[in-house]
This record gives sequence, structure tokens and C-alpha cells, in this order.
Amino acid sequence: MLYLSIFMMVYGAFLLVGLLLQFPFLYNNMKSKAMIKMMGKKGFNIMLVILAVVFIVIGYIIMP
Repeated sequence: MLYLSIFMMVYGAFLLVGLLLQFPFLYNNMKSKAMIKMMGKKGFNIMLVILAVVFIVIGYIIMP
């Protein structure tokens, strides 16, 4: 469980950094373009923040 919690926290931090720096591979792939088309770029950014916080919190909770 330790490795899973570390991975989840690192992934959450990666999502936050990717949101702040606007990494092109987060916004230019087919699935992201479909999500942006459905909910708009602001909605997609909000979803990324929520996912990042959820991953970080769950990673912290399951850490032994």
C-alpha cells in the first residue's frame, strides 16, 4: 500500500503541475479534446483540480 499511496500523491501533484504549466499532452489528446468540447476548458481545468486533490487525499489516507 505504501507504493500505491506514493504513486497516487505523485500523480495528483503531476496533475496540478500540468494544470499550472498547461502541458500540451494533457490538452491535445483525443479524450481530453472530447472532454473540453463537452464541458469547456474551464470545466476541464476544474475537473483536473478535483481529481488532483482526490488523488492526493486518498494517497495520504491510505499511507501506513
